Amino acid sequence: MKKNVYLWLCALVLTIAGLSSCSSDDEIEVESYDSTYDVRYYSQDPDLHKAQRRWYYDKSIEMYPQSEPPYILMVKWDSDQGKEAFDYIAGKDDGVVLDRYDSDHENMSIILCNKYISCPYLYVSSSYKSSENFLYENEYIRIDCKILLKMKEGKSVDPIVEKYSDVLIRYTGDEKVRGTEVFDCTLRTSCEVLRLAEEIHLRDDVEWAEPNMYSPIHFDI
Repeated sequence: MKKNVYLWLCALVLTIAGLSSCSSDDEIEVESYDSTYDVRYYSQDPDLHKAQRRWYYDKSIEMYPQSEPPYILMVKWDSDQGKEAFDYIAGKDDGVVLDRYDSDHENMSIILCNKYISCPYLYVSSSYKSSENFLYENEYIRIDCKILLKMKEGKSVDPIVEKYSDVLIRYTGDEKVRGTEVFDCTLRTSCEVLRLAEEIHLRDDVEWAEPNMYSPIHFDI
């Protein structure tokens, strides 16, 4: 018995040591910085090594960000300054942004780029593959800065509105479907949105919650 306990403790120490050594190696550092719009450029998604998942009712689906360039990123903005920041980034002759596809009806663009981009005036989603892709086999999808959820029978959405008032804006239009609640999210990365959607999904008063997702788009690369 003592021998088994000793072996278990040794294994635990080795595991902790291994996790500690990996954490610093896995951190993605900023490659370059542009102070004009507080833009940071990375060789990879800085959240690449964080656990990310979405839920389909009671099933957890792992989400894997694109890890090698060229990256296909979805960029959205909610202010004039955000649009100016994006046009500045995409318009630079520095070889970072290779191509862009602008939406006709949203403040959104899909870009093909050699670097991962982070900017406080923009929402940026990586392109993901998942452990189970029900819609697009072997295709990348993107995560919207919008969370959809359905409350359990008889439960009010008000506690969620109150708790997350700093990052969620409730949509009150007429286009909601079958009791689905829709929230715009003020977070700035797809990783943050996935993690918030998971946190809400795991609440006792929520039937399901997940981010809105965009279907694949292809560039000639």
